Amino acid sequence: MLNKSITMLALSAAITSFSAPAFSADLVLYDALDFSGKVAKAFEAKTGLKVDVVEPGSTGEVLGKIAAEGDNPQFDIVWLDGSAVMERMAADHILQPVPADLIDKAAFTDFGKSLIPTSHAFLPTGASTTAIEVNTKKVADDKTPKSWADLKNFAGEVAAKDPNLSGPAYQWLAGFFQTNGLDTGKDLLAKVLTNKSQSGLSSGGKVNAAVLTGKASVGINQDSAIFSKIASGEPVKAVYPSEGSIALPQGLGISAKTQHMDAARKFIDFVTSAEGQAAMQDGKDTDFYFMPLIVGVKGKPGRPADIAFIKLDDKVASSHEAEWKQWYKDHFVP
Repeated sequence: MLNKSITMLALSAAITSFSAPAFSADLVLYDALDFSGKVAKAFEAKTGLKVDVVEPGSTGEVLGKIAAEGDNPQFDIVWLDGSAVMERMAADHILQPVPADLIDKAAFTDFGKSLIPTSHAFLPTGASTTAIEVNTKKVADDKTPKSWADLKNFAGEVAAKDPNLSGPAYQWLAGFFQTNGLDTGKDLLAKVLTNKSQSGLSSGGKVNAAVLTGKASVGINQDSAIFSKIASGEPVKAVYPSEGSIALPQGLGISAKTQHMDAARKFIDFVTSAEGQAAMQDGKDTDFYFMPLIVGVKGKPGRPADIAFIKLDDKVASSHEAEWKQWYKDHFVP
């Protein structure tokens, strides 16, 4: 009888933990950004609130975890690179609009204001873009590509990320189709990404490694990943393609089913403050090299701010997300 009671209690506890939020913290954050842990610790020290930082891995893995949770989401806020994926989650009612007063309160630069979605699906906390990463020891100055079209000269030697795993890579792919046209873009990629062992990489770190080890001469990579390597003295440079650079916002979104809205509001307030922005730059990995969107905040040394950005058509990109990711997987992923 005692064993049966213990078993029933254990089963009851398991059911309860599955059907209710599994965390006892004041706020549960899902993310795929290098600086989130630093920001959470600084926020905890400032407010006394407890944040559970859950990092399943890449953006694709975070999105997969959210999808698997279905109608029982376990997160309060999510922080990812990419406006298209955030707009899609808002359209699917996974996210709720960020309150207008929080957006209005933040001291956004003009560029920052331009990245605020009309839907308020997310709050932009910083930005980057995708550039051409060039190994300066393998590629002479007069051979350096200046456009996406020039990458045809490096067919088989181009490293790239799989958009199914990388948020920045999907933002780039959708932007690539926007600036080149869908059919022309697909045709160009078919001529450039001819080596599947290098075109289906899972992260910017692996693109960096491929370019630095010589497995690839050039890479299609998030510019902040390139600047992190430049800062450490590696022989690479970032080239912004002549076709234009699609803006890649870091998006902070709020779960449609959060029960911790007050804590979420406080976290957003902190992230957009000078103190929160400082925590976002307190490191040397890729995401610490973002372009700030808050007035008075400067990027890390070496982070350019004079890029001519193109804004992604998020409605088109989010509506074709599954289709274009599958197309890329079918053609360029081993």
